[in-house]
Amino acid sequence: MTDEQQISDARDDIPFLKNGIYVDNASVSPMSTRVQAASDRFNTVTSTQLRESKAIATGVYDKGRALAAKLVGSSARNIAYVQNTSHGLSLVALGIDWRQGDNLVVCAEEFPSNYLCWVQLASKGVEIRRVPAPDGKLETDLIRQAMDGRTRVVAVSHVQFYSGFRIDVAALGELCSVNGTLLVVDGTQSIGALGLDVAATGVDVLVVSAHKWLMGPRGIGFASFSGRALDQVTPAIVGWMSVNDPFAFNRTLDYLPDARRFESGTPNGTGIFGLTERLAQIDELGIAWIETRVLDLNELVCELALRHGIQPVYQFERRSRSGIALLRKPGIAAPDMNSLLGASGVFASIRNGAVRIAPHYYNTVDEVEQVMSIMASARA
Repeated sequence: MTDEQQISDARDDIPFLKNGIYVDNASVSPMSTRVQAASDRFNTVTSTQLRESKAIATGVYDKGRALAAKLVGSSARNIAYVQNTSHGLSLVALGIDWRQGDNLVVCAEEFPSNYLCWVQLASKGVEIRRVPAPDGKLETDLIRQAMDGRTRVVAVSHVQFYSGFRIDVAALGELCSVNGTLLVVDGTQSIGALGLDVAATGVDVLVVSAHKWLMGPRGIGFASFSGRALDQVTPAIVGWMSVNDPFAFNRTLDYLPDARRFESGTPNGTGIFGLTERLAQIDELGIAWIETRVLDLNELVCELALRHGIQPVYQFERRSRSGIALLRKPGIAAPDMNSLLGASGVFASIRNGAVRIAPHYYNTVDEVEQVMSIMASARA
């Protein structure tokens, strides 16, 4: 199948695209009819096949874990479903046996989901070491300078939401491995658009919400735990499904041997069914093809912006790029520019005092050209 056919098929499966040009995937992505149908199927199964529904659902849950593991280079036994990024990261923050004098390192400009859960640990005597990201770049050397023998966690986003910078995960993973530090990564601004192999890069915990670049349902996501993380993180939220043989009702706190120990109770079946279908779609397309497409569109946005007198706030080399571009036009306030785009049927966002353009693989070159033409027409 040609690229054009894949893009056309993808667009036909996303109803919201009939409403305009959608380039706001860093906020929330539109959902495909396949994902919607999969989510609806859970309720259909529950209402029409109640006695068989548990077995049917378990099969889908297992398939979703396997697909998530394939996408991020993990293993199915190391995947747990989580409600969202805040939930998954909080499981880690509250599950470590912190000691007085321990410290953790986090980016000073992090998205609050990957910041507030760590800051709360100050009350437990944990030192919070905030690392700046000059010019939107979170560099390994700055993180290295903040670490010492008592650094238990380094928490970063794979892609910074306010700049679009993609960190060098492998370099950071090597640094954390040498220091015996857990590397915790928020992948919500990358997974589904960019490739990441957690085993190859040394990521101990990866947490992802499905509603952004994954293009899945809201209120569901997944986390991948390394063996080292499973050894060091104890479930902070414990329920009857956290243990072996829960239907024996033994009231025994014998945690499951894998990441399912973090799934404490009744799962979000509609969310998992939809997420599993979305992961299957990504597997069909291939994450390498998606990443190439996303990065090519990002470069096109920046090239056309410069041609039209619009300034990309940050310009990174390709290995540090993502799907996010922040744009400013001299003399035009970001809210005014975003209002102009909205009135012209373009869905974007404002971040860091600029218009954030975040196209996904389903966006076309023609759409990007239209967006840039609209921005170029803005007058002070």
